[in-house]
Amino acid sequence: MAKDANYIKLINTQRWRKLRLMKLQAQPLCECEECKEHGRIISATEVHHIVPVESVTTIEQMEALMFDWNNLMSVSNECHARIHAEMFSHTKENVQKANAKRTQRFIDKFL
Repeated sequence: MAKDANYIKLINTQRWRKLRLMKLQAQPLCECEECKEHGRIISATEVHHIVPVESVTTIEQMEALMFDWNNLMSVSNECHARIHAEMFSHTKENVQKANAKRTQRFIDKFL
């Protein structure tokens, strides 16, 4: 679940809801790599940001990622959960990346 206040504001805008609906209408089937690899055809119910919106530090950067059509992927609920579980797994590499992001956000905000 998102914790960044700016992300929460953006995801609750009319602009996002409209873009999300347009994406699902334009691409109504799951576009994740696993479904493509296994030839599965599943209806998409959610829209995933390929590059996470919370991976950047400024509101301007977040807006750019949030509303970039090319940063969106139509996915099923199940696939969306799996993608996020993989992204936020606690492998050594993912923990190091998360710590680096937190450090950079602190630097950008306070230094």
